[in-house]
Amino acid sequence: MIAEKNLLKNRREYRRYPISATALFKVKKEKDTVQFETSISNISQSGLGVYSYVPIDEGTSVSIEITFIAINGFEQKDTLEGRVIHSSKLGGIYYTSVAFNQELNPVTQPFLYNHFWKIINWG
Repeated sequence: MIAEKNLLKNRREYRRYPISATALFKVKKEKDTVQFETSISNISQSGLGVYSYVPIDEGTSVSIEITFIAINGFEQKDTLEGRVIHSSKLGGIYYTSVAFNQELNPVTQPFLYNHFWKIINWG
């Protein structure tokens, strides 16, 4: 288990930062789309970690609508596409890691991109 955690840590290209945000996950299952909310634990330019009561299999493609309170106090939303790269159960909840299909950028996620850069440059 320790070797597996070290491998996951070593595969990360970017540092993750804590963020207070929620995510609406949309997972396509056969002909239906399943939606559920999660709480975001951390985020990087290329991925995020979430806590969820719903398990998501590794390799699953997901659409994620992230909602957060921006520095100006207003609620903001942006959407990303990604793939589940790790999932583990912690008591009654699951910790899930998602790799984005493309890094955060100011064109496709302008609000989240701006907020992310303010978080990492805070202080």
